[in-house]
Amino acid sequence: MVFMKNEVIVSNSLKENELAKLFNNEVLAIHIKEYVDSHIANKLSDFFLSHKNLECHPHDLKKGDDVVLVDYGVDRIGVSYNTTFGKPKDSDSYKKYFDNALSAIRDVRNFCAPMLAPFDKFRLELDEVWSAGASIANFEGKKMHAGIARVMRRPERSFMVEKQPHFDGLQQQSVNLLGQFSVNIYLKTPTNGGELELWDVPAIPITELIEDNPEYNWRGTLPQSILIKPEQGDLIIINTRKPHAIRSFPDGCRISLQSFIGLSLNKHLMLWN
Repeated sequence: MVFMKNEVIVSNSLKENELAKLFNNEVLAIHIKEYVDSHIANKLSDFFLSHKNLECHPHDLKKGDDVVLVDYGVDRIGVSYNTTFGKPKDSDSYKKYFDNALSAIRDVRNFCAPMLAPFDKFRLELDEVWSAGASIANFEGKKMHAGIARVMRRPERSFMVEKQPHFDGLQQQSVNLLGQFSVNIYLKTPTNGGELELWDVPAIPITELIEDNPEYNWRGTLPQSILIKPEQGDLIIINTRKPHAIRSFPDGCRISLQSFIGLSLNKHLMLWN
């Protein structure tokens, strides 16, 4: 097995050459410190913790020939595309996703007004710095959701996201991507624990979903991991087709805004959740 350089770029802003290094597999992650002001981060944290649509954000795993959704102790505000996997296009799951995609984005934008919402800031700057541009994805011919809130408010269940590393691969086979990445903007972080854990191994094909098997110890087969301790306001971009995990934490909560970034064949960047 070939391993890559264990380098994490720490930067003060988005830069095209640094994004290119991540997309070309030359570095493991980009970490931008203090990307979001603490005032808006605290305001949004309170907003999400009390949001009426806070619900479980399951992860998709393989079980036999099927894809199953498993609770890893993470909640969300906003709709997630993986809830449509394996469902017919006239199903309630598809309808719920696309009917709520733009309203979920605007809900956060309206709450932050007149200040710029953190994920809107990221989308604008990404489009500005990346020559081929960036936009919200439209895999089904409709605009998708981007900038989901991920809330870990149950520290007693945080061991779930540490125990088994995972990776993320788009299951929509009709969408051709050169790579899949993700951005997290951290609004609230626990004092102890909650580190982002990364493994510097080759990207995993999207056809190789991890089995939903409690006896399988994938962590034990991987090399030494790299830990990044995010702080409030930080932004981190990683390759989601490489294994990653979140370290458990004893108390507090961990809240971030997250979106996948797809590198298309023409190098345009597509954002979705």
